[in-house]
Amino acid sequence: MYMGTWKRAYLYVTRKRMRSMLLFLIFLTAGLFLFIGISIRRSAGEAAEDFQKTLKTGLRVEGMIVDAAAAMDITDNEKGEKVIRYKIPFMMEEHIEEFLAIDGVSGFYCESMERMNGYTGLSLHPGYYAWCMDIISGKIPVEGEITKEFRDYLVNDVQNATKVGTQTNSFIGVYDSEWHPAFVNGAVELTEGRHIGIKDTAKIVISDEMAERNGLKPGDKIKVKNADILSGEFYGSVYETEIVGIFHINFEQPVIEDRTFEDDILANTFFSTPDIEDWAVHDYQVHYGKDVTAKESDRRLFTIVLFVEDPALLESVKEQLLAIDSVDWSYYNFAAYDKDYQTLAAPLLSMMRISKMLAVISAIGVLFILSLVLAIWMRSRKYEIGILVSIGVKKQTVRKQLLIECCGIAAAAFLAAVLLAGPAIRLVGDGLQTLLYAGGNEEGYEVITFLEVTTMDINLLPPAKGEALAYTVTPQEAGVVFCLLAGTAAVSAAASSIKLMREKPREVLERR
Repeated sequence: MYMGTWKRAYLYVTRKRMRSMLLFLIFLTAGLFLFIGISIRRSAGEAAEDFQKTLKTGLRVEGMIVDAAAAMDITDNEKGEKVIRYKIPFMMEEHIEEFLAIDGVSGFYCESMERMNGYTGLSLHPGYYAWCMDIISGKIPVEGEITKEFRDYLVNDVQNATKVGTQTNSFIGVYDSEWHPAFVNGAVELTEGRHIGIKDTAKIVISDEMAERNGLKPGDKIKVKNADILSGEFYGSVYETEIVGIFHINFEQPVIEDRTFEDDILANTFFSTPDIEDWAVHDYQVHYGKDVTAKESDRRLFTIVLFVEDPALLESVKEQLLAIDSVDWSYYNFAAYDKDYQTLAAPLLSMMRISKMLAVISAIGVLFILSLVLAIWMRSRKYEIGILVSIGVKKQTVRKQLLIECCGIAAAAFLAAVLLAGPAIRLVGDGLQTLLYAGGNEEGYEVITFLEVTTMDINLLPPAKGEALAYTVTPQEAGVVFCLLAGTAAVSAAASSIKLMREKPREVLERR
């Protein structure tokens, strides 16, 4: 009579303490890594989902580059102006209201609007030109990097243009200022008056700093002039625009006096209706003897963003957009517009990727290591198994014993992992947050201007600190980890015993 399978398994595990402890530690480590990976991924995912609910997302529609000759006809009108007629049915201004009528669309923004500069004569936030005027006036003495040659250049060659530069603002064209990315991401907010609307002309929204410096309020008019960039000479007609709103900037833009131009400072920037571009371009072409382009009755839209009420509606919005047959959509590329979400949630998304990788690697790693350990362990038990089979114990029973041993150790390791999971998850999760948020920015925003193109980007920056995440182990997660550990134990035990069970007991005992 021989002892039962369960008792034999128990005695072996308790007698071979070093081997059992090694297996226990392998399972415990794997269990902890699985708990850490699964829990952090879930917690970070929930936080990222909350971000997505609060941030605006949309559908970005970008026009492809098309050969001008194939896309348009250019003829002269009675004034000698160049009249552009498009041969391809592109997105045009006339489509905006149709786009806004799509179910799920909450706002519209045109990315391809030009940023214009214009002399207003207003008192501006000082920048490079004000610094140069201080050199000209002698407030800043000639010493160090400020040479006599540089001062002479300012005085003799560009003094008038520099003075004009101290009172030149930039104008960002918008159809609806509420949906400009700077308002959408919270960099600026309307504090007085109203936003520019799609049907407005000759309207602007200015900063509260500009309003305070110059005693301006909604309803006041501002006159704008064009000036030559080198001579400072004014030319062309005067553009008059009305203030309809005032915005506040929610961050501090770094201004370097000898590098940041006045028109690149956000406080000196106005959000304006698109017609200012028609005025500025027309007067520029006339003054410099260029081909004069006639004002388009219906402006082409190159790249737009349709903001949606819910990210889940993106595909539906795209389908409704494609159903508008007055546009040839083969000339456009479509993509999700979620720049703000990707920026704010970047650390959380990285945590999700790292934690997922951690869980996968731990699962694969434990299977590999366990297979090696069990293979070595099984070879050392050949004689014992040979005796058991020779006295009548069925091979299936022996396999059952090996399975009980591995699964029992795995179960004990699982219970220990459950007890240790909370502190371990918190330790790793907080460490990951500290590491991934280390490159963040306290200000939260940045202003980027490009010399090559007339654009100003007001971007959201990755945060310098994240909200504390709730790291918990749910019953579902515990069940997944248990199944993974038990399954790994069963597969490894079965795989390691296959070769051993094929050998005949007599051959095993004779080699002893």
